[in-house]
Amino acid sequence: MTDLIIGFGNPDRGDDAAGPMVARLLAGRTAARVLERHGDALALLDEWQGAEALVLVDAAAPMGEPGRIHHLDLTEADLPRELSSGSTHAFGLPEAVALSRGLRSLPARTVVYAIEGACFDVGAAVTPAVADAVARLADTLAAADGW
Repeated sequence: MTDLIIGFGNPDRGDDAAGPMVARLLAGRTAARVLERHGDALALLDEWQGAEALVLVDAAAPMGEPGRIHHLDLTEADLPRELSSGSTHAFGLPEAVALSRGLRSLPARTVVYAIEGACFDVGAAVTPAVADAVARLADTLAAADGW
């Protein structure tokens, strides 16, 4: 396996559904293996074990521009905690990336696309700005065949 795309987030918490939505839209549109994952960020380490290249898609915390897509190359830097949408668990995506880097199991090429959200309430719908960003990012990743 060389390319893996993981859409991470909680589909029942408004804009936190961005990652899984991108994964669903990518199904069958890329040669990369595409996974939709929720909840347990620690389990992601097993998912990307052996991958050479990894794309992670997640929601980002509100910073003033819902729908803005942040692109981060994690080749040498960890995922900034301020982008985290605020996991209900103490161990989220930033911690999973840092632990994997420490264990030397983070794929050599790892990038994150974080879609800035506005509403993360339980049962809320995805906001229009985030839904638009999800569609744009899925198209971009499909056109680039994962990158």
